[in-house]
Amino acid sequence: MRRFGFGLLVALASCGYSFGSGLEQHGVRTVALRVVGNQSFRQRLEVELTAALARELPVSTDLRLASAGRADASLEVTITDAVERTLVPGTRDDPVREGGLLATIRVRLLRADGQVLVDQILRERTEFRDPIGENLAAARDELATELARRIALALQSAP
Repeated sequence: MRRFGFGLLVALASCGYSFGSGLEQHGVRTVALRVVGNQSFRQRLEVELTAALARELPVSTDLRLASAGRADASLEVTITDAVERTLVPGTRDDPVREGGLLATIRVRLLRADGQVLVDQILRERTEFRDPIGENLAAARDELATELARRIALALQSAP
């Protein structure tokens, strides 16, 4: 069994697969997470996304969080658009039976010397259904979590 595991590892390494983000080759092992900016009218989503990123990055990437003065790179995330959509209207007392929340963000990873390593636009969508107990607050939390995962994936696929 151990031979199989070692053989698989050797095979993956010889086929061009690598583990980690590849950012280490650019001298990036630590990242400063700036507070997420928000250019949309959807207030406080930036707070939820910043918290989700602080939880997700250490778990899903090989990057460690560090202060701005000590980090190899800075992660800039800006919410450029966030829109709530009514999918199924309700009554006067319960105006939205089903809805959706869509967000567009810009992700930039800048090395300490100013070189841009990642510059991507990401979009995510989540839905909520009031009749089964979901609401806009739960949708916002889910959206922030999914965006944080997508950002981590974008960093993992960096050059």
